[in-house]
Amino acid sequence: MGRLPILTFGGGSVLVPAAASRSGAGKPSPHVIAFELGPMFATNGEIYDSETIRRLIDIPEIKGMKHSSLDRILELERLALRDAQRPDFRIYTGNDLGINMIEYGSDYLLGLAAFAPEKFAARDRLWEKGDPGYYALSDALQNLGNIAFRDPVPTCKHSAAVFLHLIGRSPSDRTHPNNPQRPAWEAGILADCARRLSLL
Repeated sequence: MGRLPILTFGGGSVLVPAAASRSGAGKPSPHVIAFELGPMFATNGEIYDSETIRRLIDIPEIKGMKHSSLDRILELERLALRDAQRPDFRIYTGNDLGINMIEYGSDYLLGLAAFAPEKFAARDRLWEKGDPGYYALSDALQNLGNIAFRDPVPTCKHSAAVFLHLIGRSPSDRTHPNNPQRPAWEAGILADCARRLSLL
């Protein structure tokens, strides 16, 4: 049956064989986003080979894909393939350790953006205007990303809870009992990130 990329339809997910032709994949919806997720985020995650990506890009109903490998070089390869094959195809970076991938042609769907969405909006406005203030704000956000998405990566959810509680946007820093936890000193290093972003 081949590899099974996950295609997202609205809020749900559908598994489609990688060898699916244009006539099959994506027909339930005129606008589909594919999603590849590295195993550092989830044990069942998989990053696909270039031929699978090439075939996905070639399916007209698939308008873009989220790429979550935390590997800048691999994402740059995706962008080069997109540029050569189908320039209107969107690559949404999921690289929370390289949020400046927007400078290279990626769009973004970052977990990190949930920590401080208004700061990402401000960063995007600065980038759009060519304002050099973009770089300091992007660096401050990247600092937060490097801390929150350090190994083991799945504990980023607890980092998010701690951060949102710290800046007064969540009544608790607790996560689901089965979610892996960061150490007790997490709030201390995240407080420094929050101050750098003028959130404390």
